[in-house]
Amino acid sequence: MKEKYLRLIAMLQEEHKYLKGKEIAKRLGISDRSVRNYVKDLNENYLIDSKILTNKNKGYILSGAVEDIKVSEHFEFEERMFFIVKFLLDAHDWITYEEIAESLYFSNQTIRLDVIKIQGMIENQYQHLRIESVIFKGVRLIGSEIEKRLLLESLSKITTLNKTNFIDSLAYHFKNWIERDSLESLMAFFQNKSANLQIPENSETTLSILSYLIISMRRISQDHICDYSFDSLDLVEIESTKEFEVAKSIMYDYGSQLRIIIPDVEIIYFSFYLISQRLMFSAKDDHMFTIPQELSNGVKRSLKVLDQMYSMNLSEDEQLYSGLLMHLARDMYPLMFNFYIENSFITTIKKEFIQGYYMAISFANDLKKSIYLQLPENEIGYIAIHFSSFLERYKTKNVSIVVLLGRHQSVGYLLKKELERRYSNVSIKTVISQTSDSDNISKFDLIISFGSIAISQSNVIVMNGMPTEEDYRKIDRFMRKMNYVFGIKIDYFTRKSFQDKEKLLLELLSGTGTPEMFESILERENFSTTDISDGIAIPHPLLTSKLEKTKIAVAIQDKPIYWGSQFVDLIIMIIPGKNDQKITSRVMEEIYNIIKDPELLIEVKKANSLEEFNSTIENREMRT
Repeated sequence: MKEKYLRLIAMLQEEHKYLKGKEIAKRLGISDRSVRNYVKDLNENYLIDSKILTNKNKGYILSGAVEDIKVSEHFEFEERMFFIVKFLLDAHDWITYEEIAESLYFSNQTIRLDVIKIQGMIENQYQHLRIESVIFKGVRLIGSEIEKRLLLESLSKITTLNKTNFIDSLAYHFKNWIERDSLESLMAFFQNKSANLQIPENSETTLSILSYLIISMRRISQDHICDYSFDSLDLVEIESTKEFEVAKSIMYDYGSQLRIIIPDVEIIYFSFYLISQRLMFSAKDDHMFTIPQELSNGVKRSLKVLDQMYSMNLSEDEQLYSGLLMHLARDMYPLMFNFYIENSFITTIKKEFIQGYYMAISFANDLKKSIYLQLPENEIGYIAIHFSSFLERYKTKNVSIVVLLGRHQSVGYLLKKELERRYSNVSIKTVISQTSDSDNISKFDLIISFGSIAISQSNVIVMNGMPTEEDYRKIDRFMRKMNYVFGIKIDYFTRKSFQDKEKLLLELLSGTGTPEMFESILERENFSTTDISDGIAIPHPLLTSKLEKTKIAVAIQDKPIYWGSQFVDLIIMIIPGKNDQKITSRVMEEIYNIIKDPELLIEVKKANSLEEFNSTIENREMRT
């Protein structure tokens, strides 16, 4: 059953009232038309004792309790795909299209097309796996044993609505592999053994782990053992982890019931799998870590690269460095062997920690180049939390102020002390002569001068002696503006309608005069799509541009465009200038301030011109 079908049902169950189609479409990231199709399909093919009622003016409401859903034999491609792969794993060698088609009650042609689709999916996600097809012989799945299991496990993630359906689903999909009674005892057995692990307590995670166990036991019983393709375990003292203890206990005891001898390598792989399902790690979780020198050097190098990009001392922050090392040391093997890293908070992280996620992408990009470790989106989400924590510590000095003393040196020093008392997030420099270095002075966030100054900028406050209350009000207004509105104006705006994401990107790049950044923009999207929430995407390149200053381009779509994981109607593209990443990071924070202000978000989406968009941002009420 499709995940979005379940989310739609859960949404209607929670509301207990009519929901407009547009609201459902926005939450699910689909079109209004898709909502109508989903409702029709659910009513006709899934719901038994309940029904989704439709009212032209009010929207949709769920009538009755969802106690059960219909299960049709292999009626969707996703479900056929699971059974096709299951047949391929169970076959001793070749299996014909006719044999699969006869078992699934579909035509040979349908199965052939399905196999082609499956092959395409495998090529994109699994490095050491492929489907081989030979005329008069049939097809077979060849390659890495662990990737075969992970492929089938990923296809078995069919979320259901309650515990009964959860058991029924597993029993249905793994029929002939495990009896329903054995399945129930296995689940209870696992839940008891894994009580001390930081694994999410939800049916999807439990289903995934049980699926992996069922598949592994089936393959081990057929003498298909995972490859021991790593030289040593010096990356992590895996045997000292809680996951290893649990994996060993479960596999030995369960294997004993099935009269199966469990090789040590299978316990190690199951340990990796359990690690991949954990939420977060802390130093006290395990007895000992062995950090590989390659990882240590790679993390330090990548942080130094970010030092230059963001003008921050990330590599000197011991908490950030050690936190990243510990986290990646734990996850390296699951990542190397293509284990799916569970992260149910990725959408929230991308929205709430925009700056941290932006830095994490840059970090992951450099780490991939330096030590050839590729981090998937969910893992980047966890890395973003470490960077966000650093930014919170760094924020204590995130507004730079220069005080030009002139003849009022003593008053200037008193002002410096007062500003440090009033604001915890300022870094203040005093300069006796304003002509000493005008270029460097102009780069400060706020310039306070005692007497006239040759620099003509909006961030200059001139005082004529002892600071007055009006002077302090000006500084306070500026500080609030620094925190809550765009400090950089939008450079390009369009409200043209686009149906193609790449054409929209090219339009914005052309508008900022940076079409050469197109490949870098796409590379960034391949790491993790830049849609966040509330119909917003913030595309940006991995590389800085040839521009001196950062540029921002905006596109507003009357009809939302699909971006990667949802539909968006507000696209804010950021093109970092040379040596201007600090400004780019601040823009990310300012975008977050738009997102968290629902009224402002509605207003900016109404803008019809560049001037109107900038004006809406600038004129909103200041908030402290």
